[in-house]
Amino acid sequence: MITIDISDQADLKWNKRLKDSNLGTIYQSAEIAQHFINIKQKPLFLKFIDGRGSIVGQLLLRESSYPNNRNIKTKLVKRFLRKQQLCQWSYGPLIFEDNFTNEIYQELGKFLLSKNYRVSGAEYPFCKGRTEKTMKEFTITKWATFIIDLTTPIDEIYQKISKHNGRKNIERSKKRGVIIEEINEKSLKEYLEMRDQMRTNSNEEKINHENFFSWWKLLKPLGYTGFIAKKDEDYVGGIMFSFYCGHIIEGGVARSTIDSENHLYSQDLIKWSIIEWGVKNKMKYYNLAGFNPHPKSTKEEGILRYKEKWGGKRFNYNLIRK
Repeated sequence: MITIDISDQADLKWNKRLKDSNLGTIYQSAEIAQHFINIKQKPLFLKFIDGRGSIVGQLLLRESSYPNNRNIKTKLVKRFLRKQQLCQWSYGPLIFEDNFTNEIYQELGKFLLSKNYRVSGAEYPFCKGRTEKTMKEFTITKWATFIIDLTTPIDEIYQKISKHNGRKNIERSKKRGVIIEEINEKSLKEYLEMRDQMRTNSNEEKINHENFFSWWKLLKPLGYTGFIAKKDEDYVGGIMFSFYCGHIIEGGVARSTIDSENHLYSQDLIKWSIIEWGVKNKMKYYNLAGFNPHPKSTKEEGILRYKEKWGGKRFNYNLIRK
């Protein structure tokens, strides 16, 4: 019998359980809750407790107002959406005792339904749950990632990278004078400007720089950084990544038109630099972040091929929606 304890604050051992499980990420840490508050979202800390009173799993959710769709004409639908709350999470729930996995998912589903949330959640890639059977009321989408084992000798990791569109690109980037640096507060501004340009080209909204700097300062002490690529005086690419509990998770790719037009392959050199950094600093895994295992567009096919070429092991997981 599993019960759920819910609080808007983490207990004193929240992060300790993350670290002890070897499954923790910054996205489930107590610290990131402050970022949610800063951007007007409400953190909820869920603890799953068995009949003996032991904590067998936990999950950090964030709750926010669901945005109204201006294209919706019906007043009744608009009124319904205004009442709904959006509930999101990443890399969870974390389950400390596998034999409670299905019960935890069942109770999580009941809780989400009771709140009438609009749901957007992503499982941890190492999850062993049977989400399709325990959360039938939700839309379960198959997703996947490639994870590189950083405890493997660096030479072995390099040999697993595709020769023609991986290793060759790394060497090309070096020969063309690309230099990789760890991002600092000064180069972070350059990184954000590259991201903004990419988003403008894709007709997306620009990043809120103030919120991002706040995120950076809050999470950097916990395990968050990034690498940026430079050619002569120009910044040409960048990738941010977290490394909490030895698990590197990349995110926030930036690429300039200088890089693409001159075939500098800075993204490949940055990834290789992250791998080298991870091995040197005794990290455990490098998670290349998610992709659609059943691509529905040319773009998705390209993403799959790009991630696959790094030689990591594929892990499947689920996206949970409602």
